[in-house]
Amino acid sequence: MVTIGDRALFVGANLYVTLGLGIRKHDVSSIIVRTIAWDLRSAAYPLSEDTMRYTTLPLLVGIFLAATSCRDPSPLGPSFDPGIANHASVTTPSSGPWARIVEGETGPGSLYALYIPQNWNGQAVYYAHGVRPPVPFAPISLDNQDNFFEVRDALGALGYAFAYSSFSENGLAVKDGAQRTHQLSGLLTSELHQQPRRNYLAGYSLGALVALELAERFPTQYDGVLAMCGTVGGTVRELQYVGDVRALFDAYYPGVLPGTVISAPSTPLTVAQVQALVIGAITPTPERPDAALRLFAIASTAQTPLAYLPMGSLGDPSSPAFQTLVGSLITALYYQLLGTPDVVDRTHGHSPYDNRKTIYTMGTPAVPVPQLVPVIEGMIAASNESVTRYDITPDAQNYLQNYYVPSGDVKIPIVSVHNLWDPLVPFFHEPALAEIMGPQVASRMLLQRSVANYGHCNFTTDRVVSSFQSLVDWVATGVKPTS
Repeated sequence: MVTIGDRALFVGANLYVTLGLGIRKHDVSSIIVRTIAWDLRSAAYPLSEDTMRYTTLPLLVGIFLAATSCRDPSPLGPSFDPGIANHASVTTPSSGPWARIVEGETGPGSLYALYIPQNWNGQAVYYAHGVRPPVPFAPISLDNQDNFFEVRDALGALGYAFAYSSFSENGLAVKDGAQRTHQLSGLLTSELHQQPRRNYLAGYSLGALVALELAERFPTQYDGVLAMCGTVGGTVRELQYVGDVRALFDAYYPGVLPGTVISAPSTPLTVAQVQALVIGAITPTPERPDAALRLFAIASTAQTPLAYLPMGSLGDPSSPAFQTLVGSLITALYYQLLGTPDVVDRTHGHSPYDNRKTIYTMGTPAVPVPQLVPVIEGMIAASNESVTRYDITPDAQNYLQNYYVPSGDVKIPIVSVHNLWDPLVPFFHEPALAEIMGPQVASRMLLQRSVANYGHCNFTTDRVVSSFQSLVDWVATGVKPTS
């Protein structure tokens, strides 16, 4: 039993916080049936004006990679010939902002749509979507992801032409996503019979990284980027975070989850299955009285800063703080299990994760009471002896670097917006991008905004449109917004 002096902290299935503060008792076994009952894009306890959208957990993840070669550094194929697009259909809506909608296919499974507004303002938006799940028979589609249809129509009402494409493969298709998104400008120009006077890239999650890559590689072809909830610090950082969460979970709760950091069942576990396993593991029992302490140790480790709302006490399982903390753990582990087979397949069976030299250290304490900090520090130090070590291969490292880690060579304005407590693509991607760009470039070309709520891509349509308008004003005037 873990104790501080002679004061027991965890007994059976009940959490006690004593430490001279009195006893508050909660049945831990009843926790979190609803932890992931909300869409990760909708905080159950938002701290901003952004609204909630309660749906099922989306199968969208920034932790797995899909491309055709580990060694090919080129993200794009030859210049696109609009003549190869086939099976195009044209519809003319009877109402709404669009004069016509053109839909077609540029290759096997690569669907595109061009939206031409009634009153075109001469400008265009090219949108890159987030990741589709790499599960058997998952259809390639143009989904209404991240309130996308509402954003599209709102921008159409302002006169912007809008173009987007599915990727020709599911998984984290950075290479294919860049190619398919870049092809859109040729398709749209052909349809309009002229080039737009300004071209903007926009993307959510993985799509934000795709947009950033295109901006770095083709700065003369695009005028600005809107990155929402993006993996803008790069693929390596995202995979490292998710891998570290899994490695530490296995160290603290051995044998709970199937597979390892670099292997997972070919048939993915459902969210409900992962949730049940995780909740069972973190619930204290007479045999595991310190089970919840291990959760706090993972969350307090510098390499695995699990996001949680600072509302209520982490010692209260009914609080938003505790529930979102557990939700972030489940999120990382679920997507690690879902995405690992695809990642390893794209790296030709080689490890895409490396912690052979990682020294796990104390980060920002995520504990119910300050008196627990020394205990957690000791647990984190001890984890360096118990954690399984993995070694990435050079070709896998090269692949992840190419698809994609930003170079920082940015020549056009970028507006990057992120949820402050994002359980899937942590907020640390934002300072990572600024560091990659360096202070001189970032001060001129990067505007970052945080939204104080919990969720991944949890933004209202108004927030997305206003962020896009800030980008447009910046490009038009040359004056960077102050905030």
